[in-house]
Amino acid sequence: MGKAGLRRVFLTAACFMPVLACSPSSPDESGFASGEEDTVPRLDPGEARSILQRWFDTHLQCTPFFAMPWDLPVDATYSRKRAQAFIDAGLLRFEGEQMIPDPNSGSGRRQVARYGPTPEGAKQFRPGAGDLKDMPVTLCYGRPVISDVEIGTVDDMMRQVDVTYRYRLANIPTWARAPSLQAFYPGFKDWLAREEDARQTFRYKDGSWALEQDPSPARFDLRQLAH
Repeated sequence: MGKAGLRRVFLTAACFMPVLACSPSSPDESGFASGEEDTVPRLDPGEARSILQRWFDTHLQCTPFFAMPWDLPVDATYSRKRAQAFIDAGLLRFEGEQMIPDPNSGSGRRQVARYGPTPEGAKQFRPGAGDLKDMPVTLCYGRPVISDVEIGTVDDMMRQVDVTYRYRLANIPTWARAPSLQAFYPGFKDWLAREEDARQTFRYKDGSWALEQDPSPARFDLRQLAH
């Protein structure tokens, strides 16, 4: 090969060198592909406790209750005994017997005993919130206070972690300790005093940890006749 031919080969190779030098690094060499960008920071127990407590400070532990006014069949002895327990606790008052429309009755009407809230009851009964948002009436009986938190293993791919926490109830209202209610619901007194364990998933998003969904700890349902 002559000098001219060698010169052409050298120039052609030189033309390719900048292209190779400027080409992007392979996926194996990038931080993203190696997983560095996918790693999320560990969730500190103090931070998890603070996030949970802020939520519970504005979301008391509540039970679904009956729509007001609360109408009961006049012959529903046991249900009326329950209503009397709430009367003795200062939350309800008996408003008398009434005839109300009833398409399932032969006469088209039926007689009921009607109960409504007292002034104190009106302060205590409230629309549902959180996982009880579809309940028209709820009754709240305490504020959960977080006493212990345990962080699980972070799932870097899903960017989440399960947290187990323990809580007890504080700020229990006077009505919840009424002898009439604790006699009708024998387990209610122990429920108010015990510690409970619950689990909550946290998700890392937009640079911080947050609750994946609203907590829904176990509750004492006062609509149930037996516990």
